[in-house]
Amino acid sequence: MRDPVAITGAGAVTSRDVSLDALPEAVRARAARAERVTQLVLAAAGRALVAAGLDATDGEPRPRLGVVLGTAFGCFLTNAAYERRLLEGGPAAASPRLFAATVSNAAAGELAIAYRLGGPSVTLTAGAASGLVALGHAADLVRAGHADAVVAGGADALDDDLRRWLAAGGLDCGRAPAEGAALVVLEHAERARGRAVLGTVEGVGAGFEPDPAGEGAGAGLAAAVATALEEAGLLPSEVRVVVSAAPPALAGLERPALGGLEPRTIVRPKDTLGETFGAAGTLGLLAALAAAPREGALLVLDVCASGHVAALVARAGDGA
Repeated sequence: MRDPVAITGAGAVTSRDVSLDALPEAVRARAARAERVTQLVLAAAGRALVAAGLDATDGEPRPRLGVVLGTAFGCFLTNAAYERRLLEGGPAAASPRLFAATVSNAAAGELAIAYRLGGPSVTLTAGAASGLVALGHAADLVRAGHADAVVAGGADALDDDLRRWLAAGGLDCGRAPAEGAALVVLEHAERARGRAVLGTVEGVGAGFEPDPAGEGAGAGLAAAVATALEEAGLLPSEVRVVVSAAPPALAGLERPALGGLEPRTIVRPKDTLGETFGAAGTLGLLAALAAAPREGALLVLDVCASGHVAALVARAGDGA
């Protein structure tokens, strides 16, 4: 059993409600010239940091505050724009401004600079399971004492070319693809500065399904669920809410992974929000916290057609 990690702030945006107006002026100016995924991250993380009371944007970098971002596509849109200009106009047309944003950790770096987060800065990718994997890594950083607080979650941005690739079967998510970002602030539960606790992350497991639709599929997700429950020190019977997130074609993976578990409530946020890829895991966690009773645990699942899978166990807090 591992120590729980408290959630003291949360923020989420989708393509329907992205607004930079609420950001501090300096951050708003940075976001205005940033690529799309960074705008999503700054908008969502800004809300989470305000809620946690950690939204300083000036002064020296804060070495005990970090960021862990999960993303399926990262800077894909920026890379595509940069390479298109290079192809059409040759080396002279290459944009130095775009080039600076073609690295995978550009969004996490912009967030760290904007909010003076001088601690660990990590970018992870695991398809649609990226957000849950990021939350797990962030919780580990807090437990290990590498940071006092970590802004963690996921984000992905889309354009017409990426949507066409997805529609052509590039990655069959079975739902309408959608943009989004969702991040939370994680702190050690015993040192949460007296902030309202929205919930606690108790355990996270991740794995891979080599052939998600083939014979023997489900072993990777089952192992991830078992790991998350073991880290939380819980039995399957103690889970009250499950977030179901597999693509419709792979929904059969979830039932055997639950080992006969019959939760009181099943939440399916992707049926409403679509497939938000990197943002999906944290959006699922927030949906589960809203639906969870104060007693009992909640289990957030994510399954990607790429084969990446993850599971997170949490509990709702008094501030949920």
